[in-house]
Amino acid sequence: MKVVIIWWTSGFGKWLAKYIKDNFDVEITVTGRNLEKWQKVANELNINFTNDNIQAVKNADIVVFSTPISKIEQTIKEVWPCIKPNTIVADVCSIKGFVFKALNKYCRDCIIIPTHPMFWPYVSSIAEQIFVLTADEKTQKTSAYKWLKDYLEKNEAKVIETTPEKHDKMMGIVQGLTHVNMFTIWETIRRLWVPVEETLQFVSPIYKLLIVSVARYVWHDPKLYGDIQMYNPEVLKVHEKFMEVINDFNQAVENKDEEKFVNIIQQTKKFFWPKNCEFWQKYTDKLIYFVAEQREKVQNWIWTKLTFKNIYTNKTISEIVKSVKDNEILLENWEKIDLNEYIVVG
Repeated sequence: MKVVIIWWTSGFGKWLAKYIKDNFDVEITVTGRNLEKWQKVANELNINFTNDNIQAVKNADIVVFSTPISKIEQTIKEVWPCIKPNTIVADVCSIKGFVFKALNKYCRDCIIIPTHPMFWPYVSSIAEQIFVLTADEKTQKTSAYKWLKDYLEKNEAKVIETTPEKHDKMMGIVQGLTHVNMFTIWETIRRLWVPVEETLQFVSPIYKLLIVSVARYVWHDPKLYGDIQMYNPEVLKVHEKFMEVINDFNQAVENKDEEKFVNIIQQTKKFFWPKNCEFWQKYTDKLIYFVAEQREKVQNWIWTKLTFKNIYTNKTISEIVKSVKDNEILLENWEKIDLNEYIVVG
């Protein structure tokens, strides 16, 4: 089997190539724009690399598009004449309606399996990770689709089968609303000209959790978020409702209408159901406790041998701790590790 990942990225494309390499006996070819950068990474993974998309797909059995959303239709149009009939064609984009139409427009003789793996590319296992599949009914009857679904479920992934339209409606909230809310918080602080570090001097655990969540989004490629906002037709509806809610709160505060302000929150609480609110209260309490407990464990066991596990690679280090300063741990062998990247496991 020959698998081709088109226009792979340092994020999910790289993770996917490594996962396939580690779990299947197939020949993998990846394509990318930066010849020097990706040739080096491909060599490390011991897979093939080319910057020629057309040449790559000619003899492929499986083609996976891992391209930016804004470029995927152009890329599909470029390579489709060279894709063999009955080739399995998939994508891993965050938008499905737009991509589904492009795949079906050009790859008519192929088995089209649009997917959305909903996790960051730092996991070592697909267990408990969500895969959204939006293939049509005809494709769902093929052996290729049945094999993929069965493989994911046997490896304890959570498979959601839905339509491209339903997927994008949900992503309008899960991604569209979340992203614009996160960026609005950060941009508001910036326009107020208040350093985030200064606000953290007055921090509560929940505010800190919010800020680190916002920073996580801000840190990543803004082009990806831009594509998600621009190419999902459901996002504008979400924006309109978001601004309506912001305006309602603003008017309540401006008019000193505390009753209106409180009533909005009470209605929200009823909608979410108190039991759900209690669950998420406990969930966040656990997160806050775990972070504090990990730091306390290291600080209380200076000059003791501890075992640390890297959350990205799962590799472990067993060494005596000499000191801890901020998030930097100095080990007896003079190696320094970042507490944000490791957890204490023993």
